[in-house]
This record gives sequence, structure tokens and C-alpha cells, in this order.
Amino acid sequence: MEAPKEYIRIGFDLGDAYVKESKLKDIKRIDAVIFDCDGVLIDVRETYDKAISKTVKWIFEALTGHLIPEELVSDEIIFLFRRSGGFNDDCDIAYGILMFLLCEMPIKFLRELTEMVGLLRHEKGVAERIKTIKEKTYGENINFDVKILSENLKKFTLMLDETGVNSVDRAIFSSKNTPKEIYFLLKDFLYGSKRVGESVITTVFEEIFCGAELFRKMYGIEPRFFYGLGTINNSKIIINPETFSRLSTLISGARFGIVSGSRFAPAKYVLGFLLDLFNQKALVFLDDIEKIEGEYLNRGLLKVGLRKPNPYPLFKSAWGLEPFRMALYVGDSMEDALTVDRANKLDPRFIFAGVYMYTGARDKALGEFLKFGCDIISPSANEIPFIIEAVRRMRV
Repeated sequence: MEAPKEYIRIGFDLGDAYVKESKLKDIKRIDAVIFDCDGVLIDVRETYDKAISKTVKWIFEALTGHLIPEELVSDEIIFLFRRSGGFNDDCDIAYGILMFLLCEMPIKFLRELTEMVGLLRHEKGVAERIKTIKEKTYGENINFDVKILSENLKKFTLMLDETGVNSVDRAIFSSKNTPKEIYFLLKDFLYGSKRVGESVITTVFEEIFCGAELFRKMYGIEPRFFYGLGTINNSKIIINPETFSRLSTLISGARFGIVSGSRFAPAKYVLGFLLDLFNQKALVFLDDIEKIEGEYLNRGLLKVGLRKPNPYPLFKSAWGLEPFRMALYVGDSMEDALTVDRANKLDPRFIFAGVYMYTGARDKALGEFLKFGCDIISPSANEIPFIIEAVRRMRV
């Protein structure tokens, strides 16, 4: 891809990197590095992404009796959801795709489905609710053209934005004829509290992703849908130990943090000893943010959303690395780019590096990062120390 005039291009074996000329002085001053986890430290294309597609397929078939191919939920479609900036939580992506697909069903079927859902509203067990519906649902004679459905789903993502789930609801109301009372009954049944053991989508997703053993360990309850190995076992570590060594030399020590929209336990499960290379005060996972959000609610204060692209998680990690001159945040999504953009409006000491090789649609990711005007664009996190070295050799 041709480099825009405001960028300097640096070639690597894995792909080209792009450095914004106007940011060279700031890049020279980087002395702390914070990483997103999924897609940056860990390749999740066959883990989280696969769990999304399997979750959508399983729940849709359970509710409708109608089979859909797993490849309908392609890497490209998942990327298009994430591109909007509002889908750092993979269960939100599963929700968006499921609601789109369900609203493609005939209104007569949806009325019958919500009638059953209404009767099960007070049934506490997630597995029992799904089992009852599966026993009563029969496959409608509906011909889904997978190619057309996929194209329509891609167009649907163009209506989404950083408000995530709320943008899904608005987009469906503006483009389909699903009555609101039916829609919200389905939404409450499928997603509800979003808590594991209560929410259909969250519970099915976590069982598929974690597998039985890790699911029991993380949530203290028995799996009800899946009992084998989880997709997490397909994880591959992207980051090389040598990358940390080289960065430590450049920034005078292991001044590393993590800001992730995922939970700590899966990261620990995959990264193992590599987590010891990070400043433990600068580790911020979804568990930490949920705890703080819960504390606000318990105090009777307004419900607050502190997850990316809210800059709070980035600030919380950076506080653990003080003092620093410039902190680099390495992420793989537009949500990460927006997080840094918002952080800089309050504290202009952050640089963003977007990495693109381990996303589901790398060419599109690269194009989006260039269009947004990211400070650094790199094939992966492993090229970052070489980019910093190259910039420090440049005469500005």
C-alpha cells in the first residue's frame, strides 16, 4: 500500500510499517509501553473470533431450528463490527449478529418465539430455558441465501458506531419492521444482565471459549452446554520475549503495562510467565473495570461506563508507570485508537500504534488505521522496538 505523504514507510518481512512525520519528536521520547492483549500479545483469530461464530450458530439454531453455516460469521464481519469502535466485548458482537439474523425471520415465527420466551421469563436456569425452546421449536422452511445474507450483514455494520449494543438496536429499528415489544423481549431473554449463568449469550460464549475446565475455575459453576476443550486452546502467542528485552533497553527498564477488554484468567492461561515481565500495577483487565463500575452502582451513583474507548483504563495503567514522558499504547482496533485520542484531550502524553497483521481483515485494518491518521502503524508488536530505534536515528 502506498504511504500517504504525511507518513514515513519502513519495510519489514511481515509487512510495512508507517510512522507519522509530525510525531517523530514524541516517538523519540517514548519511555513506557502499554499493550492491548488480544490481537497484540495473543493471536485470537481461532479463539475469541471462533467462539463468536460458534455462539451465534448454536443459539440461532437452538431458537429457530434452522441451520446456518458457521462461516456466515466471517473474520471480515467480526472486523467490521470492531471497526465501529463500540465492540470491544465479543459477546456484544454475538448479540448484534444474532439480533440481525433473528429479525430476518418471518414476523409470524418471531411472535411464536416471543410467546414461548414470555412463558419462560421467570425460569432461572439458562440451560432449562434453552432446552425448553429447543424441544418446542421446529425448523421453518426458509431458504437463506448465505451470500446475500452476508452482504446484508456487512451493510448493517455501516450503521453501527462506538455506542455498541445501543447502535445495534437503533440500526435494526431503522431498517427492519420488527415490533419493539418483540425485539426487547428477545433482547432481555438473550442478553439480560450479561452475567454468566444468567445471560444466554454470555454463558454459551464463555463455555465455548473457556472449555469445561477453565469455565469451572473462572465462574465456579458447572458448564451446561459444552464439555470439551474451549477455543482458547487454539491461542498462539504473538509477542516474542526478545521484543521485551529490546524495548527494555530502549526505555530504560521493563516499563510495560496491559489494558485489555478481556478478563485476566484467560490471559494468564495463555501468556503464563510472560505476564511477570509487566509492571503488576499497570495491568488493567475487564475484571478491574467491572469492579470499579460496580462500586459506583453500589454507592447509589449514576451508572458509568468505564470500558474502552473511555480513556479511564489507559489512565489507570499509565498511573502505575509514572513518571513517564510519553507512553505508547499498542492496539489492534479502532476502539483502541479512539481510547488514545480521548486520553490525549486530557493528558497529551500518549502515542498510539495500530497493529494489523493478526486481525481478521488485515488489509482493511491497515486502511482504517491510515485513514484515521494513527501515529504509528505496524505489522505487529514485535516491530515496535525497531521502529523506535529507526526514529531515534532520524534527524528531525
